Amino acid sequence: MFCPNCAAKNSTEQRFCRACGMNLEQTAATLEEQFPARKGVELDRAGRRLERFGQIAFGGFGIVVAIAILGIIYAIVTKMILAGTQPIAGVILVLFLIFAALTLAYVVFAEDLKEKRKEMMKAPAARTVAADSNLERDTNNLLSDPINKPVPSVIEDTTDLLPVEKKTRKL
Repeated sequence: MFCPNCAAKNSTEQRFCRACGMNLEQTAATLEEQFPARKGVELDRAGRRLERFGQIAFGGFGIVVAIAILGIIYAIVTKMILAGTQPIAGVILVLFLIFAALTLAYVVFAEDLKEKRKEMMKAPAARTVAADSNLERDTNNLLSDPINKPVPSVIEDTTDLLPVEKKTRKL
């Protein structure tokens, strides 16, 4: 928000203007009354940040689990298979760990894909309802509005005012 006294940019959480010292509490309250949707935008932004944090946390956890599985496989290969104590049991354990990790990855990716599909199914339905109501209102207005000429552009014919230097070559 901008200070009504000096037009300095301030946060809505600030109580006083940093430039002139004016009390901004009433101004912030008035803005919140006029723009209540801003809280929803802030909640959406916080939700996106939390989702990114969760992706980083689960990604890090996945890396740690992958390293642990590789460590266990390495220990099984060196202690059981290469040492020759129980090579068949070692191979079976290694295969079990590999396929368990692949199954876990499949479940995680399938659930993620399922959530994305649900979001895609919800989004067009919400968009079409709003679009249909706007479309109906707009087409009704089109019938009653007279046809006007297009509005001229702000930059139209301004290039005629620029000085032009003619560059010609003499042979």
